[in-house]
Amino acid sequence: LECTFVEGRTPATLAGVPPDARAIGIAEGSTQIGRQHQQIFETLLATQNLSLISRTHVQLELRPGAGLTATNMSSNPLYLDNEAVPKGEVRRLLPDQVLSFARLEGASHIYFLQFSV
Repeated sequence: LECTFVEGRTPATLAGVPPDARAIGIAEGSTQIGRQHQQIFETLLATQNLSLISRTHVQLELRPGAGLTATNMSSNPLYLDNEAVPKGEVRRLLPDQVLSFARLEGASHIYFLQFSV
């Protein structure tokens, strides 16, 4: 997964972040994504949005022949290509899809962090 958008950062400032600080490697098997598992969230996000990333927010599963799936482990908003992924639901991830973390603002969800598959 490669970070493609961070609220408050221009594309140029995001490009200036070292590659290993804006990407999450996915190994075969299970990979948990969240504040407890990756330090990149602290590098990428402002303090107010960091608390919206759960300690374990998403669980990814990469299986030969089955592809990559994502399970939302959090009650915080998660989207796949602009479609909400409710807590506990599983979605198959395909190349070039966008996984978005969001916050509730009024009655709307606002994306503050996005990763390309």
